[in-house]
Amino acid sequence: MLKNYRYFIKWLLFYLIISCCSQHYVNGKKNHIILLLTDDQDIVLQSMKAMPYTSRILGKQGAEFVNAFVTTPVCCPSRSSILTGMYVHNHQVKTNNANCSSPAWRRGPERLTFAKYLQDAGYITAFFGKYLNEYDGSYIPVGWSHWVGQIKNSRYYNYTLNRNGKLEKHGNNYHQDYFTDLIVREGIRFLRQTTNKYPNKPILMVLSMPAPHGTEDSAPQYQNRYPRIRVPRYSDKIK
Repeated sequence: MLKNYRYFIKWLLFYLIISCCSQHYVNGKKNHIILLLTDDQDIVLQSMKAMPYTSRILGKQGAEFVNAFVTTPVCCPSRSSILTGMYVHNHQVKTNNANCSSPAWRRGPERLTFAKYLQDAGYITAFFGKYLNEYDGSYIPVGWSHWVGQIKNSRYYNYTLNRNGKLEKHGNNYHQDYFTDLIVREGIRFLRQTTNKYPNKPILMVLSMPAPHGTEDSAPQYQNRYPRIRVPRYSDKIK
């Protein structure tokens, strides 16, 4: 089964998978929500051409926002906006250092994320992957029932996780530690176990991938996939 999910490990934007509101009320049951994130993926570099399965399974069968824009295209400010729905001038995370996972952020905006509101609404909430650049692993953010968050910035090997309050170090063994695959495995396991144990409870699950953010440690089986591909040049079009 894991092989079928490997197509879901690198994405341009995030897709929110949720049924329409009318169906929600007709069935009288809250729907599961799965939020998928990639890190530093640029549409201008045409990376989606390398991911036909993602485009077909998620894009063609869902909705693609072709005229959407990030208000602040910097990592920690943008992630803070995704979590809270706030502009930078409201959550005050303006760089990848200043106020990124700071005491002020923890006391204020972090307590007002979508995870907190959905948890209050009865959702079982789970997070897997990269959180904020300066997250130090000393706490579990408010609103998360299950937490597997990476400490500090994107890494594929030799990283540390906060797993529900306990620190967990990982090495450089591809099969055990490669972070993108670990997120997929953990997410699938959690979804199966939780739906079996709580079949009537709604789930929010966030899979926050480090890819394709540097250090560009691609999985071994993909390292030589595109040996002759050249990154597009646009300098001649820029006036």
